Amino acid sequence: MDHSFKWQGRNDGEGEAHLRIHQVVNTSQHATYAFIGFSSDEGVKRNKGRVGAADAPDLIRAQLANLPVHQPVTIADLGTVVCDSGKLEAAQAELADQVERCLKQDMKPIVLGGGHEVAFGSFSGLFQYIQNHEPNKKIGIINFDAHFDLREAEQVTSGTPFLNAATLSAQHQQEFHYLCIGVAKHSNTKILFETADRLNSTYIYDDELQQKNVENIILKIQKFIGKVDYLYITVDLDVFSASIAPGVSAPAVKGVDLSVFDPLLEAIKETGKIKVFDVAECNPRFDLDSRTAKLAAYIIFNYIFD
Repeated sequence: MDHSFKWQGRNDGEGEAHLRIHQVVNTSQHATYAFIGFSSDEGVKRNKGRVGAADAPDLIRAQLANLPVHQPVTIADLGTVVCDSGKLEAAQAELADQVERCLKQDMKPIVLGGGHEVAFGSFSGLFQYIQNHEPNKKIGIINFDAHFDLREAEQVTSGTPFLNAATLSAQHQQEFHYLCIGVAKHSNTKILFETADRLNSTYIYDDELQQKNVENIILKIQKFIGKVDYLYITVDLDVFSASIAPGVSAPAVKGVDLSVFDPLLEAIKETGKIKVFDVAECNPRFDLDSRTAKLAAYIIFNYIFD
């Protein structure tokens, strides 16, 4: 684990009303939330994508540092899992162990990615925790993403995490519950749609994600959530338009608007079932004015605070 990031930022005065996130991180023995960085773009590289996402965790932390604290909150920063020398499988296993450790300590992990290969590490951590501590509980995955990430490949990549999760579930005779929100027809091959259907996945197309449809979409999401006990939520920043998320591995032509995304995340949060949350595919190498890192921090802020 890399612990080199220094939490610092603006200090406007004494007292709770002035607090910013950098002033509350690592100040409590028992934190409610835990940041874990995942520094990897090995999966993107294997998937023939634009590398650079390995630099994301600390840049997202830097954007989080100055955000205001609106209600009492305790946050631990556990450092960053680093994928060294292309050893992605080892990094995913280390992330899974960190996530499981958090859950055992009753903390809610927030993983800062990195390529979307982060998802298999995040999911595996929740899966391990449930296998070891609450074997009867069912996991639901909600992925905000233009891509299914259900590719078949010789080795794990940023395009395989949910097929990897489906395989892990099947090996333990567990049902696979997967909802992908924001799927773009022009970004997924026919075989990916066939794989999604074979796995009984639920999906919502990007062009359905309009303000006039928000209530119907929330009903669809709630129906999915009703079948599971715990949720793993993953936000691939390429689900948003390239105008607000230019710094991603695969920029979106179309993309989802925040005015639609925000109420959907809020509705998911209100179920109280979220156990693990991550943000993926922030690629600082292609970012403009830190827009994408700011977007990642904004989403995490909305997840933490009411």
